[in-house]
This record gives sequence, C-alpha cells and structure tokens, in this order.
Amino acid sequence: MNLSQLYYFQKLAELQHYTHAAEELFISQPTLSHAISSLEDELGCKLFRKQGRNVRLTDDGVLFQKYVAEALGVLDDGVAALKIRQGKLSGTVQVGAIATVRADYLPALVLEYRRKRGNLIELRIEQGSTQELVDDLIAGKLDLAIASKVNDPRISFTHLFDQSMGVIVRNDHPLAARDAISLAELAKFEVYTYRADLPVGKRLDAFLRANGFEPATMMLNRDSDDEVMLGGIVSREPVVGLCLLTSSLLPYRNLKVLPLIEPAARDIYSVGVLRLADARLSPVAKDFLDHVESFPVTNQLLP
Repeated sequence: MNLSQLYYFQKLAELQHYTHAAEELFISQPTLSHAISSLEDELGCKLFRKQGRNVRLTDDGVLFQKYVAEALGVLDDGVAALKIRQGKLSGTVQVGAIATVRADYLPALVLEYRRKRGNLIELRIEQGSTQELVDDLIAGKLDLAIASKVNDPRISFTHLFDQSMGVIVRNDHPLAARDAISLAELAKFEVYTYRADLPVGKRLDAFLRANGFEPATMMLNRDSDDEVMLGGIVSREPVVGLCLLTSSLLPYRNLKVLPLIEPAARDIYSVGVLRLADARLSPVAKDFLDHVESFPVTNQLLP
C-alpha cells in the first residue's frame, strides 16, 4: 500500500466514476483501475461495486474511507505546518460574510492575515445574508462564513462579537443633543426600523417585549431590510431610526448614534464564524479559521 493508492481511492470515492477520477488525477483510467484492484487485493475485500457507469463504495469501502480521510488529513496538516514555518503556505479559502462586517471588521481581518501570511493564499470573499451563506456552506461552496448565529445542527458556530441595537437621528434632530436614550422615551416617537419578518426584526421584537413594550402598540414604520436603508431614511429627514449599530451606517456623516440605556441592547445580535459541523477543513482554511478566532475585535461605532 502506498500514498498514491490512498489518494486515488479518496478521489474515486468522491467522484464515483473511474473516467472522471482519472482525469482529475491526471492519470489514465487503466492506471487507476490497476491501483484500486491492487489495493483491494492487499486488503482482501472489495471497496467499490459497479452501478451503471458509476461505482459506489461497499460497506467495507465506507469504513475504509473514514480512516483514509483522517490519515490523509493529518498528513496534509503536517505538510501545511512545514509550509507555515517556511512562509510558503498557499491555496484558496472560500469565505462568506454578511454586509455589516465588510466595512470595518473584515478589512482589518484580511489586512492582518496578509501581514502574517503574505499573498500566496487567495481569499475569495462573497457577500450574502446569513441564510444564503448557510446554504452555500451546506452546498460546499464556502469553507467558512462570518454571519449571525443560526439554529442548525449541521452548522458549527464560534462567537466573535455582538452587535448592539441603538437609535440613529440626524444631527439637527432634537435628540441629537442626547448621549443615550431609553425605550420608554423612544416609545413617544414615530420610529423607522426593520421589517417584522426578518430575523433581525424578530430579534428586535423579542428585545422590546422582554423590556415591557409590545411592538404592535408602538409607532413603528417597518419598511427596511437593513441599516443602509435605515441610514438613508434618517439622513434625509429629521426622523428616528432604531437599528443595529453597524459599519453600514458609517457613510452617513450627518447621523448621531444614541446607545439605548437598556443593558441588553449592547449584545442583541451575535456574530461569529460558521462552518459545517462534520466537515474537515483544508489546511489553508483551517489556518484562516485560527486567524479569525484569535483576531481581536473592537466596536468602532459605539461611543
């Protein structure tokens, strides 16, 4: 048994087709067939069975695949560890991120990673809602995602930081002279905030009810999807907005941010790094995950 046979077995188990596996391995199909037959002879069992033009793992093949994946993964980790020491780690990491981390947290994260690892590693970053990113993780399109917490047993979540709920007003609004505001005071105003059917809208409703306020009895205009929309509305008229205090508000220079007095408003929305719970990350993806989990976070919007 040799490493080539194990890599060939792993690729055939993944693609379940001799021709396709041989093409990706850059070998001939007879070479692949001979390697698998030799491996089966040495192990004394069949690892694959034919199913039309494809092949499927036998029960013995399924069992063997688990150990092959672990063994090759450990070997890959060892190679990556040496490359890190030599400054030669390379590869691609597919990363998803929600919009609210892309103006402050994510740029700082990427710049620090570049200082540590140079430019041999390609970071392919795409934006989406938390649910879109979760769908891409499950489909295998992403290695990691920086998004809000989800209740899905398939997804592992490591907490990074919390986003706070607060009030935004234009600089010429009477409330702009204040340093903070309570929900009791806020209830006297007509307020622009999120749609009730959004996850953040539902979280807002739970927060209001936990503090003794029924959303249906408040003067809430629930038209907005995100902070970009809310910042745009409030920056144009002397009205009041209630939203997460995220980097999406930074472009609106004529806004005043008012923290809510209620302590629970400070950690209302958890953001973390998401990955498939049962998936093994590539060495380069694992290296970037380690960087994300150790990167210090500061709130750049709250006073």
